[in-house]
Amino acid sequence: MDLTHLRENRRHGTQDFPVGVYRMELPAGHPILENHWHEETEFLAVESGRAIFQIGASEYELQAGDAIFVPGGEIHGGYPAEDSACTYTAIVFDPGMLIGGREGETARFLQHLQRGRLALPPHFGKGTEWGERAVGRLERMFELFESADPAREMKITGELYLLLAEFWSAGVSVSRETEAPSEARTLERLKEALKFVETNFGRKLTVRELAEAAGMSEGHFCRVFKTYMRRTPVEYVNHFRLRYAARRLSDSDATVGEAAAEAGFDNFSYFSKLFRSLYDCTPSEYRKAKAQGGRTEVR
Repeated sequence: MDLTHLRENRRHGTQDFPVGVYRMELPAGHPILENHWHEETEFLAVESGRAIFQIGASEYELQAGDAIFVPGGEIHGGYPAEDSACTYTAIVFDPGMLIGGREGETARFLQHLQRGRLALPPHFGKGTEWGERAVGRLERMFELFESADPAREMKITGELYLLLAEFWSAGVSVSRETEAPSEARTLERLKEALKFVETNFGRKLTVRELAEAAGMSEGHFCRVFKTYMRRTPVEYVNHFRLRYAARRLSDSDATVGEAAAEAGFDNFSYFSKLFRSLYDCTPSEYRKAKAQGGRTEVR
């Protein structure tokens, strides 16, 4: 994921096989997953340790053997659970690849899922037979993705069908057609403010501007923002700018001052202070470490 953008605009997988699998192994205390969204559906399973994952405004604590389902378009992220390390794997895919020219009940089930008319349980795993079977299918897909099996794409596609069938057979899918639309409207308005940050972060921004972009009052906007993003609007804008500056330092010949200015910081001392608090090093040290192929960790 491009960490300078909340929305993932890139394609997961390839045009012929729109499936992406990502594995993260994170030591205790490290960030888990930046809040973001994408149009594809996602399943995420914890292999070891514990972490708290957020989907929309709801939070779920996961440990080894647990998984979550993230509908397309939903803001989601994760953060550490106390001092636990966490290793997780996620599979992101376009449900449309499973529909093709199909008709009948299977096609209708998949279409409802793709269009957000059908919801699967957001948290599943240990405790129910169908949940354990579903996690097992996720684990098989993760193994297949890393294998050299020439039929791995066919087998992963088959496992995706069987995974979704576990929810269908267990009768745990829920229609979202009668769901109140207020939360959906709130989420879409919040996304407008986030897009506004993406296109205007290089200049001075005010909370009032962001609230206006979202079509909300300042007070309501700040409350909604903190609920979904776990940061205040000002903290988010600064975090976004720092990520942008870090990318410029690692991927271009821009000086530290130029990277700071392009990111929207007009006070170099303030920029350096915030940068060190996030990356545990100065901007110059960060550039040097990246040039030498070293790792720099975000706090």
